[in-house]
Formats: sequence, structure tokens, C-alpha cells
Amino acid sequence: MQLYMETVQDLLDPANDNIAIVEDPKSGDVSLPGATLVEIRDQHSFLELLQLGEAHRFAANTKLNTESSRSHAILMVHVRRSLKTESNGNSHMTKSLKPPVVRKGKLVVVDLAGSERISKSG
Repeated sequence: MQLYMETVQDLLDPANDNIAIVEDPKSGDVSLPGATLVEIRDQHSFLELLQLGEAHRFAANTKLNTESSRSHAILMVHVRRSLKTESNGNSHMTKSLKPPVVRKGKLVVVDLAGSERISKSG
């Protein structure tokens, strides 16, 4: 996502440029309904998505930097891991599977827009 000129744009789908920010009043959890969700399973896929998003980010030249970000970029990573566990029955010969233990986490990384002074950066 990028936040630019008070609108949220999906960097994986740039045509999707009016995404609402919704906060759950009970948990305080923030979500972006309508944003692109991609399931990835390896580091290579993750890096490809980062590069794609970066390519769509709004940037401009200044006197101080050849490319200065003009938007805030937001990366939200949801991690989900299922652990299968076995339980032994009464006899040593019988094993049954318990429902998997699911662990969830969320990482939010924000890259703030460049804040060079106009008098120095142009």
C-alpha cells in the first residue's frame, strides 16, 4: 500500500486507489478491505512482490536525491502456521490427529515519505 495525497493505493494493483482504512473498535486491529492479498510460501516470491510494489510507488527527483519517495509505503505481512499434533489413544496402537494448532502473527512495516526541506531539495 502507499498513502499519497490522503488516499490509500494498492501497490500490487495500482488501479485500486481508494482503499478504506478500517479499525475494529474492540480489538484495535486495522485492516484494508479490498487490498490485494497474496499467499506466498518462499522468500523468492516475497522479494518479487516487494519489487513489484516498489516499482509502482510514487517518487520524484529533488536537488538532494535522484529519487525521493513522495508517499508513505505500508507493508502488512500476515503469518500463519499450522502445527499438526498427534495424540495417543488408550492403546499404544491407536493414534488420532488432534485439530492443528494455528499460530498467527502480523508484521507492519512503514516507510515514511521523504521529508527534505523544500528550500534545500527543490
